[in-house]
Amino acid sequence: MFKTIITITAFFGCALLITSCKKNVDINPTANEIAPDSAAGNTLLTITGSGLRNVQSAVFDLGNVPVAFNPNFNTDNAILIRVPIDANVGAQHIVFTTTSGYQFSLPFTVLAVPSITSAFPQEWQAGSTVTLTGNYLESANHVAVVGTVDTGTIISASAKQLVITLPASSASSAKLAITNNAGTTTTDFSLINMDKQLKLFTEGYGAGIQDWSWSASSISRDPNLAVASTQSLKEVYAKGGWQGMSLHSDDNIVTSDYSALTFYVKGGTEDNLVDVSPDPQGTAKKVTVTVPANVWTYVTIPVVGNFDGITTQRFDFQIHGNSDADQTLYFDNILLVH
Repeated sequence: MFKTIITITAFFGCALLITSCKKNVDINPTANEIAPDSAAGNTLLTITGSGLRNVQSAVFDLGNVPVAFNPNFNTDNAILIRVPIDANVGAQHIVFTTTSGYQFSLPFTVLAVPSITSAFPQEWQAGSTVTLTGNYLESANHVAVVGTVDTGTIISASAKQLVITLPASSASSAKLAITNNAGTTTTDFSLINMDKQLKLFTEGYGAGIQDWSWSASSISRDPNLAVASTQSLKEVYAKGGWQGMSLHSDDNIVTSDYSALTFYVKGGTEDNLVDVSPDPQGTAKKVTVTVPANVWTYVTIPVVGNFDGITTQRFDFQIHGNSDADQTLYFDNILLVH
């Protein structure tokens, strides 16, 4: 009888020991570190600690985004996972679950590379300001002119906007590469370097350009009425007239040397139609542009199919007969682009 009791006691003692061991291994893992502790989608993460072999799944808790998880790669001291491509950006926790259902979590921040949707203006000259619009821009720390060693200077950064100044550059046009703490994104559009184009008007008249307008033309020095500098061309078109702004060059302009005429125009109190033409061809080679009221509009007129085969010294911007009231339009960054 005494021996039986001893045997039973030993059996229960062993059972308690086994249960305790299983608990320590299976449902009480210890995670000491996650490296890195912030990263963008698809980044490989390493979680180190002890008792990690039986971790079975993981979820990013901001939106409950699951991890594509293979527990066969687990060791007792380390787990390898990748940040899901569709993980939500921001501070959150990664929640791990073991085979027994035990859960533990680690803090983590999902980062995102910059996304750029637009630039205003779409040109630059040495020292001018450009505003980039997109997302994940608050941590931007570097702006590069692609294809060169030139870099921009960040003036201000928020989640949706990045204001930069750009330097003199040898590039005629270029994309920008924006870097933040998650990586680098290159714009899918190029900005025009105005210093490499024929300037009809940017920060004042271009070299050899004169005002031959038959509208009330003047230079506005109000920065609130300029695209991204301090000056623009102010044109007051009298009501009832077909008045025109005219820019005259001392030298002949061969349109085939260029790919497009580009400019910004801010509309008046109503929508207007403006004919753009290189004199002396006039109406035979005109392009009619719709200028919406009260907003800046960017206009690109390709040379081919519009102004090809012309040698001229003038470009005219003639309003259609506005009958209701005088219309004041502002023009800026008028360029012939290579």
